[in-house]
Amino acid sequence: MEIMAKIIVIDDEEMIRSIAERILKKGGHEVLTAENGRTGIEKFNAQVDQIDIVICDINMDDLSGFDVLREIRKSNRDIPGIVSSGNPYNPDDVPKEINEHIYFLQKPYRASQLTELIQSILVPQS
Repeated sequence: MEIMAKIIVIDDEEMIRSIAERILKKGGHEVLTAENGRTGIEKFNAQVDQIDIVICDINMDDLSGFDVLREIRKSNRDIPGIVSSGNPYNPDDVPKEINEHIYFLQKPYRASQLTELIQSILVPQS
C-alpha cells in the first residue's frame, strides 16, 4: 500500500530539484521546491502543518542542509528529513539536536532509491 505525502525538496541545483519533483509527482506525492535554504524554510513555515517530509541538499550556498533542518525542526520537531549529497556521508556529521528521523540519500540516486526511501518513511516496518 502506497501512502501519498506532501514533500518539500530544497536543493540549489535546479536539475536535481526538477528530477526529484518529477519522480515524486509520478509517485502521486504533492511537491514543493525551493532553490535555497532560506526559501525552503519560508515555504515550510507557510505550510508547516501540511508538509510530511523534507528533502534537503547538505551543501548549499546560503545554509547547509543541517542548518535548514535545525530551523525547520523549531516548527515541527519530528518531521522526517532526507539529507542528500554527492559527497561521502558520515552519520557523525549530523548535529545531535537534529539526529532523529534523519535519512541519507547519496547523489546521484535512482528513482527507485528515492521512492523506496519515501515509502519506508511513510510506512515504517514493524
